[in-house]
Amino acid sequence: MESPPSTTRPSHSTPAVDPEESEDDEENIITHEQRCAAVTYNTFYHLLSDCDYYKHRTNLAAFIIGKDESGEQIDGDTYQVVALGTGVTCYQDWQEYQGLLVHDCHALVAARRALLRYLYKEINMYHSNLDEAREKSIFCPSQQSQSLVLKPNIFLHLYLSCMPETASPSCPSWAAQSSVPLSIYTKGSLHLLSDCPPSVAAARVCSMSGIDKLLKWSVLGVQGALLSQIMEPLYITSIVIGASEQNKEFLSNALVERLQPSPDLSLFLQYKVHTPYLFFGPESNINLPPPVHSTHSLNWSKGDQNVEILDGSTGKPVENDSTSASCPGSRICKAAMLMYYIGVQRLVGKEQLQDSYYHAKASSDQYQRVKALLSSHLNTLGYGMWPHKLCVDRFKANTWKDPDGESCVRFQCDLC
Repeated sequence: MESPPSTTRPSHSTPAVDPEESEDDEENIITHEQRCAAVTYNTFYHLLSDCDYYKHRTNLAAFIIGKDESGEQIDGDTYQVVALGTGVTCYQDWQEYQGLLVHDCHALVAARRALLRYLYKEINMYHSNLDEAREKSIFCPSQQSQSLVLKPNIFLHLYLSCMPETASPSCPSWAAQSSVPLSIYTKGSLHLLSDCPPSVAAARVCSMSGIDKLLKWSVLGVQGALLSQIMEPLYITSIVIGASEQNKEFLSNALVERLQPSPDLSLFLQYKVHTPYLFFGPESNINLPPPVHSTHSLNWSKGDQNVEILDGSTGKPVENDSTSASCPGSRICKAAMLMYYIGVQRLVGKEQLQDSYYHAKASSDQYQRVKALLSSHLNTLGYGMWPHKLCVDRFKANTWKDPDGESCVRFQCDLC
């Protein structure tokens, strides 16, 4: 496996051990994977230790910002959870065209969408008029483009409490295959992409498996199409999984071998095929639905006062605490992402705002070209053509005044 530049490699231990210290001190070394697990469960504990949802830690995903503090007051690395999610379900019904439903509520996807909210918060902080706020932001200007990039001493890590979802028992076992096929969730179950009829994919909401999404992010970055207009691709430095190392060959096949030979990205200098470091920790939890509220999914990002609770089977919030006039759906649904995007575009002085989610994504020209190239590359290698959610992206935001004069937003399909 080809490694990223050494400057991005996470620290394996902390604190550093003086050679003259006793061998007993070596037992006190905390490894990178232990630190990622510890900071994740500590954050989850402080958020949910006093309620039944604490049992959702059996399937937990978290994005962690690691900072190299060498040369500052603290000598070493600091780790901080900035987004997390739980869940084991997907929306199982017909397609909807207002962007208000969360289609995939698995832990990895919920955490990643919470990460997008965090990135928008940091971008707003960077563009504020306060020097102190800009200094605290994780972003700085790129030297190669007009976009933002992570500051040089900041890295993104992903912690998963268990292996990403695999095919259902009715499908062949992936672990025994040297070539991992593309898989898709539809009607609540995971199937091989090749076994999903086009009629089902056209009418039902379908979501790619977590393994396939990790593959996609290793080329396109985790920031998605909308944020690609503001920042350069953001790649995961390392993935820490609460599973035994015997799964390493499977993940290597899933994340590395499927991109061999690599797609030619020479025309897209900001993009690359990025191989994250893989670490495996002790299996402290099992990949099973939680014993209470098994269809519910949680999400949180740094700065949120509360954890949002979704019903993964319906794609809607269980409670209305997190909804607002600007978006009546979940704070991580597509409609909410469109509003975050519009807010940032206003902040940076864009005169012509794109109120259509589909057209806003299409405006990320380079991202869409790389995405199409990746899809074509996987299809050429025999994995099948990556499905597209064209219809569920076809909605726009219309602003109107309520009887009290307050501005409200209505989301509607833009195909009519």
